Amino acid sequence: MTLENELESKATKLKEIAVSCLKLGTIGFGGIAGMVATIENEMVVRRKWIDHEHFMDVLSTSYIIPGPNAVEVVMHCGKERGGRLGLVVAGVCYILPAMLICLIFGYFYQRYSSLPDVQNFIFGLRPATTALVIATVLRLGQKTFKNNAVLIGLCVLVFIGSLLGLNEVLLILGAGFINYLIFAAKDKFSTFTGFVFAPVLLDIGHNYSNSRLFLIFLKIGAILYGSGYVLFAYMDESLVQNNHWLSRQQLMDAIAVGQITPGPILSSATFAGYLVAGTAGGVLATVAIFLPSFFISFFLHRMLSSARKSQKLRLFLDGLSAASISVIAVVGLHLFNASIQEWHGALILAICLALVLMNKKMSTVVIILIGSLGGFLLQHFC
Repeated sequence: MTLENELESKATKLKEIAVSCLKLGTIGFGGIAGMVATIENEMVVRRKWIDHEHFMDVLSTSYIIPGPNAVEVVMHCGKERGGRLGLVVAGVCYILPAMLICLIFGYFYQRYSSLPDVQNFIFGLRPATTALVIATVLRLGQKTFKNNAVLIGLCVLVFIGSLLGLNEVLLILGAGFINYLIFAAKDKFSTFTGFVFAPVLLDIGHNYSNSRLFLIFLKIGAILYGSGYVLFAYMDESLVQNNHWLSRQQLMDAIAVGQITPGPILSSATFAGYLVAGTAGGVLATVAIFLPSFFISFFLHRMLSSARKSQKLRLFLDGLSAASISVIAVVGLHLFNASIQEWHGALILAICLALVLMNKKMSTVVIILIGSLGGFLLQHFC
């Protein structure tokens, strides 16, 4: 292949990555479970950039390191498709739609002291996303367990533990170690090395500066594990209690925006940054809170490349994969219960699930649009 053809091929791959990740960032509703469903459908089922086992390795490992899981998975897929530049393009394009939407919401919020009413437009998104999650859990479970009684047992235990509210990181790590020990008890145990990126950043004074805002969100992005409640706690301490840049109500509204917009809830940082310092603050906060994920994803890719070649670590990763499916299933169960509270939602869920199961290659965009349009029409005319 000539240099010109090689450059053209790389440019084509980067374009594919950009288009795919912009789409995923635009339709990524339903929290981590919903985002995983759309990513798996796009990257594994439709585009076949990585296989099922590889996807589960990335997903399960992302649960035990800091940062937004979906972003790290998307960036890893981008790295597999387009190298290091592919990783960067994937991350930027996946984050961009949520950032732009949050900046727009921030503008309306400051101008009119309220958020735009979008409830009628997003009513059908939850049941549509729930259908995607259910189909994904069925597909992942069928390919992961392969009549493996140990993995099935671990899956059940993690599912119960997650329902009871036990720490998900510990559950997933525990499943990995148990699976390793069961199948490799006779071998000398080798230590699995984790990774924690948690720089110590000093808070000096309370006056606003761009650098101070950047450092605050950089620290949050580097040490964040868990749900939006954890994000709320970190932002509350830094923005409300220590610096008094936002009121608690404004922070609660920022978290709400992160929940109703596509993409990871970390996009709440964009809205909060906008309220603190306008567009520049929103962009700075976004870059800072997601920046650690880019470095972590480089590490994740290198670590998995080595781990996947080791038969012993393969056992550990299989345990993580089984546990990850359970965690997604618990989120899917909560989404299911919320979706069937009204008959409108139950109807949309049934239609979307039937479409997904009958046509496994149906685009997630079509399912999301059907759910959104169906919800809008049912809310208005029924």
